[in-house]
Amino acid sequence: MASGKLPWELEEEILCRLPPGSLVRLRSVCKHWNDLYNDKWFIKKSLGFARPQFIILAGFKIYSIGTIGLDVVDPKIEAEKWAFTRITACNGLLFRDFWNQGVTIWNPWLRQVGWIEYKEDKDFRFCGVGYDDGKPEKGYKIFGYFNRFYDTKLKIGHRFAIFECASQAFKFIDSPEWPTLAGRGEYVSLNGNLYWTAYNEDTREHFLGSFDFSTEISMHFCLLPCAKHVSGLQDKLVLTVFKGDRFALLKQSRISSNTEIWVTKDKINSSNNVVWLNLMTLSIPDFPSLFHQLSDISYFIHDMTLILCCDDNQTGVGCIFIARGDLCKKIQINYVSLGFSQCVYLPSLTSVPLEFRSLQV
Repeated sequence: MASGKLPWELEEEILCRLPPGSLVRLRSVCKHWNDLYNDKWFIKKSLGFARPQFIILAGFKIYSIGTIGLDVVDPKIEAEKWAFTRITACNGLLFRDFWNQGVTIWNPWLRQVGWIEYKEDKDFRFCGVGYDDGKPEKGYKIFGYFNRFYDTKLKIGHRFAIFECASQAFKFIDSPEWPTLAGRGEYVSLNGNLYWTAYNEDTREHFLGSFDFSTEISMHFCLLPCAKHVSGLQDKLVLTVFKGDRFALLKQSRISSNTEIWVTKDKINSSNNVVWLNLMTLSIPDFPSLFHQLSDISYFIHDMTLILCCDDNQTGVGCIFIARGDLCKKIQINYVSLGFSQCVYLPSLTSVPLEFRSLQV
């Protein structure tokens, strides 16, 4: 009788296509299956089948909003509450800031939670997370600022700093570029660096600012595909990661209310030679205005469809808007304002570093 054992290559091909919950539970079947979680090829292959999700903090609850059936304009919404208490994603992990206390580092699929505490100085304002991409072991660093300082040389009311998680020490980052590099939106992590949209009052140009955690240098990264506007009439800009290795920029006009989605042509690297392509333009009467939103705005693009998470303009409650061509579908997901939200690609098989791992959830 022939053996029923499958070749390892076929087993791995089947496993990488399993739903995330099943994949996590099957780790304990055998050593080889568990070792796959440390295999970069397998992780990359598995993440290729992952779908984006919104992670939303509303009140004291965290919601996971997964979208399925994106090949049609009216997908179903799967929601799950997490009784766990600004959310940002970095290297497949979620970071949740607790004001003046510290930051949780979290992988919900592996059920791992760690805690990073500001032990010596709690007057630190969280902006984003990154790491030194030049080192084999990712040493996570938190970028933020202190409000209590006034820098007379730079003429700003705060000082920027990084908190090195491994050493649990602060380091001030002073640069004459900070007044012009100050961000106007959320900080986005990609390849270990932080990026944000900014506006130069002198040149009236929109651009991406960046902070490299390897060199600890901030810089003007690239111009954004925006017309020059006087202060107060700028477009609404929301930056996000696209396809895991490039950027997407949502741009809504304050004058026409049209919404454009731009994406970078190539993968983002250390070069600032960035080419932007117009992916789609939406002119839909029912599409929400993104100006004066009280909650975070997050979104992703799938197969020429925009899936946007924000508050409804009329009711103020949390909704997901699915827009393609001249069609727009609104799905209410909450009865209150959303608060903080973050679009992430889950599942992630990145483990919380052992030095931070303190809880199992």
